[in-house]
Amino acid sequence: MEYASITAISPEISTAIRQAFTDIMDEEYSLIYTDYRENYDNSGELIQKCLDAKSDEALYDNHWESDARREGSEYVLENLQNKIMVADQYESLHPYIEDWLDMDDNKNKILEIIEDRDTSEPYKEMLGRSKIRGRATLFTNYDCFPHNYDMNNTYYYDEYFKDMVDILCLNPAKVKQVFNQKGINTIGKWPNKPKRNGNEAVRYEDLADEMLNQCCYCLLTFMGLMPLTDLYQNNFGEYKTIIIPKGNNCGMFNSWNGGGSLMEMELLRDLYIPVEFTRKTEYDRCEICVDEPRCGNGYCINEVYGLMSSAWGKEIKLIYN
Repeated sequence: MEYASITAISPEISTAIRQAFTDIMDEEYSLIYTDYRENYDNSGELIQKCLDAKSDEALYDNHWESDARREGSEYVLENLQNKIMVADQYESLHPYIEDWLDMDDNKNKILEIIEDRDTSEPYKEMLGRSKIRGRATLFTNYDCFPHNYDMNNTYYYDEYFKDMVDILCLNPAKVKQVFNQKGINTIGKWPNKPKRNGNEAVRYEDLADEMLNQCCYCLLTFMGLMPLTDLYQNNFGEYKTIIIPKGNNCGMFNSWNGGGSLMEMELLRDLYIPVEFTRKTEYDRCEICVDEPRCGNGYCINEVYGLMSSAWGKEIKLIYN
């Protein structure tokens, strides 16, 4: 039904219309719709910016978000108006609705009330359906680890190699035994640490194969998918522990020259790695980064090895407390 234009609306009717809209509103609305194809798969550089800044600020597109929310609220307002116009209880208000919405910024005020009830999380939704490759790298005060040729096929349980063996929870005595069986020379002390037996993170034979096939100076590197939802929920803030899931691979990698070992040490269990070590120098830490091109992290593993997507395993996990 069409109604003639109303030149004036009494305060009582105005209050009744506003109350009608608020009465039939839902407590919550999800105003921003994201398509299943919308994700951050090709936004590794953006994710790295958030990691570097320890903030999610770079993630937000305020213009897009504002426009999408307003589009959603206008759709809700149209539905609310239609409900009022067919409700017998509001029949006395029907002739005034259209004019009231056009007066005194009333429409915007109702839209703002609707938007205040918005619970949509578009960025979380898009991050949740995204897959971005990542790596966790063990940095220590000992710089990096030479390759087999420079080591003269001879290893000792000290400095960076000791950090590697300890992080992987390997018994040094067993490392020495397997290395010797593989034709790798060992010197120095290799203490027996029986408490590590049965709790190893990788196979001793796999570590030996990685050392024999390491082609350049490298750092111990773990592969996995970036925990995007977890990072977002914690505002890309500081984390205390990195968890590499069972089944993910690790090995030796050089991001500044683009080389490494086989990257085929499969984790036998979830591996918990503290970000900061006991020594607590500025160089002793393990940290994650995006392993995608053009992210400012040197060569990425996929550029060097050309791996299938399944090689990246599961998402890395983080503990913040």
